[in-house]
Amino acid sequence: MKKWLLALLLPAIISGCSVNPVTGKNELSIVSPQQEIAIGEKNYRPSRQSQGGDYYLDESLQTYVAGVGQRLAVVSDRPDLPYEFVVLNNDVPNAWALPGGKIAINRGLLVLLEDESQLAAVLGHEIVHAAARHGASQMTRGTLANIGLVTLGVATQGQRGRTAIRYGIAARCRCLDGKIWPR
Repeated sequence: MKKWLLALLLPAIISGCSVNPVTGKNELSIVSPQQEIAIGEKNYRPSRQSQGGDYYLDESLQTYVAGVGQRLAVVSDRPDLPYEFVVLNNDVPNAWALPGGKIAINRGLLVLLEDESQLAAVLGHEIVHAAARHGASQMTRGTLANIGLVTLGVATQGQRGRTAIRYGIAARCRCLDGKIWPR
């Protein structure tokens, strides 16, 4: 490996180690907790709007879900996150969490739940995603993968490198019928 590349990456790797608040294990993260909160806040409204928007027909349902979520959040591994909970007007059974504690549950999942304990299980699952910094981990992995591809491209300058990268990407794009996509 080229010395200049190592000189660039080593400080980032060393400074990016942090302890996962849920597992207690050291992890590499290039996203700070403050950046994580900002990312969640920036994307929460557009994500909700793109998935049916907030469910406005029953404000007491929004209040109820938020109350259950907040009671769980205060006993989570990261009670200091600015947790928010919302019901979306979407009939697909789903729930999701953005970095920083922004959590949504679809109306389509709520109608399948039988009681508050099941709602608490779903919201607790999403709280753990936020508390364990899963969004930040995914961003870190994506960035490192891109750095790896750029490094591979630089290290294998020329046709052989382009061919290796093309086959590496194609290997990840196999369809169920065994054909390579894109062709």
